Amino acid sequence: MVWTLMLLPLILGVGGLGVDAGYAYIGYRELQISTDAAAMAAAAGLPNTTTATTLATNFSSVPGKYNAYPILNTPYALTDTQITVTPGCITLSGLPACGSSITANAVKVTQTAKIRTFFIRALSAFGVRSAQSISLSATSIAAMRGAQRGPYNVAIVLDSTASMAQTDGGSNCTGTKVACAEEGAQIMLSQLSPCLPNTACGAATNGNVAYPVDEVSLFTFPAQTAGTQLAKDETCGSTAIQPSVISYPDSKALGTLTSLPTSTHLATLVSEYGVVPLVSNYRTSDSTTGTNPLTINNSVSTTSPSIVNAVGGNSYFGGSSCAGMYAKGGVSTYYAGSLFTAWQYLTANARANADNVIILLSDGDANGSTMGAGSSNLYDSGSSKGTYPSSTKQCKQAIDVATAAKTAGAKIYTVGYKVASGGCSGDSGLTACSTLRSIASSDKNFFVDTSSTSCAGARSVVMNGKTNSLSAIFTAIVGDLTQPRLVPSNISFTAS
Repeated sequence: MVWTLMLLPLILGVGGLGVDAGYAYIGYRELQISTDAAAMAAAAGLPNTTTATTLATNFSSVPGKYNAYPILNTPYALTDTQITVTPGCITLSGLPACGSSITANAVKVTQTAKIRTFFIRALSAFGVRSAQSISLSATSIAAMRGAQRGPYNVAIVLDSTASMAQTDGGSNCTGTKVACAEEGAQIMLSQLSPCLPNTACGAATNGNVAYPVDEVSLFTFPAQTAGTQLAKDETCGSTAIQPSVISYPDSKALGTLTSLPTSTHLATLVSEYGVVPLVSNYRTSDSTTGTNPLTINNSVSTTSPSIVNAVGGNSYFGGSSCAGMYAKGGVSTYYAGSLFTAWQYLTANARANADNVIILLSDGDANGSTMGAGSSNLYDSGSSKGTYPSSTKQCKQAIDVATAAKTAGAKIYTVGYKVASGGCSGDSGLTACSTLRSIASSDKNFFVDTSSTSCAGARSVVMNGKTNSLSAIFTAIVGDLTQPRLVPSNISFTAS
């Protein structure tokens, strides 16, 4: 009993220390978990640093947020959790490098909390005031992309009607609208993954490497004579060559999009709306950067197509360039057919575990005047219902096609260039803005450049101090298609 009484303070002290240490450990683990979640959420918002900061806070342990554990905030803790979000740059294989189009490719999140003690606080009676609390701190760094993910089948649908030959007029792109659209495609190709990370892609057969990750195809409207793509759209010269334009080739009524095309009908549509099939030969490796990140093909053929040639080479990056596609015009604008063709082409060429993505680049108006075999109302049958394909209610048709594609699992982005306030004159209640917005999978997927009229719902992105620049828009799209990942906290990190 004597020894017990003598050792009781020690026993209680050790027991109390164990309780306080365990309590502190639980608090630290909750703080670290929420810091990891905050960093991952922030990385998903990059390269928009404002969005990244907002997302980090939302997923933090700050009071009122998703991971606000009671143990880390008052009244259970002495002070509420504090968070610091620092966007910055790291160098990592497969990660877009910071530069002209990206100001931050990673984010560091630090959270601190001060929790109470229960037993060792008794030491404060002996002047050890620090025994009243335990300060906790956790730090995580996440990259904006790089996590293992499923591959994508991407279809770029590029408006090459006459209006796209006009000067864009935006503060971030001074060329023609079609050239600006092509530059956007270049930015995206420079950041997608042609092959597995940390490997050279190797030789391509029929435009694809041995183990492709993201395959990309290119479609256009108006339609063009089959076979002119290689000779004109993909030729890498200094002057764009105009292919032969034809009337829109939607030569079969498909009811309410439930009667899908036969392989023969789809092949006809692809031959006239399609410019480049699904390819992965746009870069030599997953981490190619510099002045010439994209691979120009000087010997294009049916077995060696080149999407890089068609979108102007490396002109955006100041490297080797091609003239790119020509804004043909001739039969005005009707993009329901090209959207339908791109969707069905991706569906017919689906790869296991690969998601389908469609990106429409247009000024938004729909006023095609020539349909089918030269008839302006070949499929209306006097009803003027505007069911695809039809010359009436052309914007609604595009929305209907997009809705069917989205229902089937495709993700759709729309990017508007110098979008006017009107448009869609044949569709009551629709404008170019509202049509592009409805085509997109969500408002997060709807963008317009600086030369466009203000469009309700359009997502705003900021990069290098510029709002809605091409680099910001297409970097945001690629960012949406990738998943962030945590990286070791000892990695070299430079705050932006």
